[in-house]
Amino acid sequence: MFKGDANRHNKAAKIVKHLSDYTKNKMHDRHIHFEECERIGLKVRLIEHAKDSRGYNDDEFQDLVLTVHHCYMHLLMNTPVIKAIENHNGGGYFKREPMEMPKTNQAQADFLST
Repeated sequence: MFKGDANRHNKAAKIVKHLSDYTKNKMHDRHIHFEECERIGLKVRLIEHAKDSRGYNDDEFQDLVLTVHHCYMHLLMNTPVIKAIENHNGGGYFKREPMEMPKTNQAQADFLST
């Protein structure tokens, strides 16, 4: 990210200090907004501004990124998976935690048994 930058070590240290600060980042699921990423020195771009090889807005790239994002959001919100690591070969590791089943009342139980 900072290759060739004379101040690269200081810049990287500032970013590491910020991202590893437990008072700001207690969990991995905390969203870090674009503006905050810029403020701490990360080199980031909005996918809405991505350009294709001809210089046009790359709507296909944005759609692909959002599709992957939505797939993982669905996976993490609707299954017992708490960690997912996948590679480009179709292999993956999924860590699961037991899910507590919601309690049903008698009316629900009667409805489900019919």
